[in-house]
Amino acid sequence: MTLSELRENETAYCGRNIEYFIDTYGHIEDKDAEEIIQPFHMWKEQREALLSIMSHRLNVILKARQLGFSWIMMHIAAHQILCTKGATAIGLSKTEEEAKELVRRLGVILTWMPELIAEKDHIPAGWDGSVFRQTALEIRIMFPDRTESVFKAFPSSPGAGRSFTANLIVFDEWAFQQFAREIWKAGFPTINRPCGGRVIGLSTIERGSLFEEIFTDPDNGFNKIFIPWYADPRRDDEWYRNTKRALGDLITEEYPATVEEALMVPGGAYFPEVKRQTHETDVPLAGKLRRYVTIDYGLDMLAAHWICVDVLGNAQVYREYDSSDLTVSQAAEVLLSITSDEYIDLWLAPPDLWNRRQETGKSVAQIFEEHGIRLTKTSNNLFDGCVGMKEWLRVPVNEFGEQTGAPALTFLKDCAPNLIRCLQKIQKDKNKPNVYAKTPHDLTHAPDSLRCFCVWWVRAPKADKKKQKKKWRSDLIEDYKNASREVKALMVKELGEPQL
Repeated sequence: MTLSELRENETAYCGRNIEYFIDTYGHIEDKDAEEIIQPFHMWKEQREALLSIMSHRLNVILKARQLGFSWIMMHIAAHQILCTKGATAIGLSKTEEEAKELVRRLGVILTWMPELIAEKDHIPAGWDGSVFRQTALEIRIMFPDRTESVFKAFPSSPGAGRSFTANLIVFDEWAFQQFAREIWKAGFPTINRPCGGRVIGLSTIERGSLFEEIFTDPDNGFNKIFIPWYADPRRDDEWYRNTKRALGDLITEEYPATVEEALMVPGGAYFPEVKRQTHETDVPLAGKLRRYVTIDYGLDMLAAHWICVDVLGNAQVYREYDSSDLTVSQAAEVLLSITSDEYIDLWLAPPDLWNRRQETGKSVAQIFEEHGIRLTKTSNNLFDGCVGMKEWLRVPVNEFGEQTGAPALTFLKDCAPNLIRCLQKIQKDKNKPNVYAKTPHDLTHAPDSLRCFCVWWVRAPKADKKKQKKKWRSDLIEDYKNASREVKALMVKELGEPQL
């Protein structure tokens, strides 16, 4: 058997046994080792996760920080493009620099497999096997029969990966990718074939993200994998104590021991009061109503909400609309079409829509007005808007914490599901807990729209009615003189100090 035949047989065997492939040829970088490049000896949890991934098409991995799983993903990518001729693998990262890092790591892995493949600029004499060529965002493998496989990395953008039919898509730090929903919408069809295509999404947690939504959904068909902080056998209880001393409560976010810890983010939800049972109603507001449409517009998303207010100052969201990639003209036309002949008292929008756009020389507000919608400018003060939202959404309770009425602003049943979802998921800003976080961006559009209404019409809290103290009568003064010390104290608390 020739050397070429041996190499071809070995590659075919690796294709059938990924554990053998990694155990025999895999390498990683270990910055703490004397020699940075080290053979990849998988830990128990890494090996179990690898086998689980290879048994499923759709995989989502929630993990603690710095557990070497990006190296696992890149070895899977190397296995895909080296052992399957004509394969395409795609890596998606938060930024271009992180996308380049995925390619760099894959290049390291392939460079340290000289028995199976050679780098184009360093081909040994007499080599007749596969060759790879590496650029900043791509690695391409050329096989002896002229077939090619490719790995391409992309930074986060709405259309990333749309035009490729892929055998593998890796979403690195998926929870922190700005356009996660748009990317998933574009990327999933590229692997959604009856007999092919694998998805691997891995990340630490970010509440309110698409990643969290996918991981916590029990019915979406994803294989859920959790990797705790102690998966690295070098981490012991002393390491954890020292880390907790440095991070405090943030340790459950960065180094969770359980899924429950991972989902328990310090600071918590900004609108914990918003619940369907308290805020959603199937009874529409009645009587004389004023109607408003409040919007948050950007090319990435138009969020609009129709709100009515009765004579008592109670408000109700009775319609919502969310859509991306609409021009200003299209947005105005859609809103007018949905509103139809319904009379709207005011169209409320944030101040940035009055800024002139470079491409047209006109502001969004001006283009809206040209299409028949005159916008009313509200405040863009985030703190004031959040205070207003809290007041409108506050659930009245008594001294025992029992609900005593409906919040001032409710949602007509099934009419604003996205707004309710975003309000329930959006978190406190980690640095400014008095306002909600502006990331992930997917969650902010609908709350920002509602904020336009709440900051424009801030509902003042009702003043507590002060108890009217009874007056001291002559008979009460007589009783006071003859009372015990305890009774005297109660009478003073109720009536004030007597004038004896």
